[in-house]
Amino acid sequence: MSQELFEERIQKIEPSILENLSKKEFFSFRINRLREGEPLKLLKEEGFKPQPISWAEDVFILPIEDRKKIIHSKAYTQNLIYIQNLSSIFSAYSLNISPLDWVLDLAAAPGGKSLIFSQKANKVSAVEPDKKRFFRMKRNFKEHGAKNIQTYNKDGRFIYKSCPQWFDKVFLDAPCSSEAHIDGKVTWWNLKRVKRFSKLQKELIVSGFESLKRGGEMIYATCTFSPEENEEVVSFLLQKYPNAKLVEINPPFKNAKKGLESWEGKKFNPDVKKCLRILPQGAYSGFFMAKIVKN
Repeated sequence: MSQELFEERIQKIEPSILENLSKKEFFSFRINRLREGEPLKLLKEEGFKPQPISWAEDVFILPIEDRKKIIHSKAYTQNLIYIQNLSSIFSAYSLNISPLDWVLDLAAAPGGKSLIFSQKANKVSAVEPDKKRFFRMKRNFKEHGAKNIQTYNKDGRFIYKSCPQWFDKVFLDAPCSSEAHIDGKVTWWNLKRVKRFSKLQKELIVSGFESLKRGGEMIYATCTFSPEENEEVVSFLLQKYPNAKLVEINPPFKNAKKGLESWEGKKFNPDVKKCLRILPQGAYSGFFMAKIVKN
């Protein structure tokens, strides 16, 4: 039943998703500029042939068959590169960070996006409620040479109470039903899970927006397809806060579509069409993101 329901819903969202969910031809990585070294030279000496991505400096792709081999490379073991999905990298790069900015990463583990922010911002606050994930994230930051990231083992839903309007930029890659990671047979997915995450996401997006300074910018993102976790959450924020405005995202790649304005008879705020759905293809996994400014 879950398999049929999942496929039926995906067909209504975008039929091409199903055929590309299990196709993984490439993977991506980015150069870690927090450590000194020549990772591309090291990789080429070991026989790898990384291909650059046109829209981002320091981001490369390799065939998926190199994925297991690269973790034994000198560039990887010396923490000179960071393996990260292209959709995730694009979402983090889409936050317009200035050198003096203070960035809040509200659901930060495992920490890949915080490491990107660390290279661009004055300081980063990374919040993660799960204790095991929190300590793995801290180790990740130390290994990759990040010195301007503060870490907090706290529930992101309540951060705004102690940090109202503190941050120049906020990033929320919210916990979700992770539909983009379903590879073939549906086992753990169900509609109850989707609705449970939708409730949590609404609490988190409010906390993130309340923590953002006026004039600041926030990105809300998930790695799932369900509109209840995506457009519905953004529409909820727009209804609750008249000073929340969406900024249209124009991706430099074709495997994308605009946000859905309605779902199963429910109409969202028409501005949600400015949201971005990244469709799985090549080194891109399925992703949703919205850029929000606080007037």
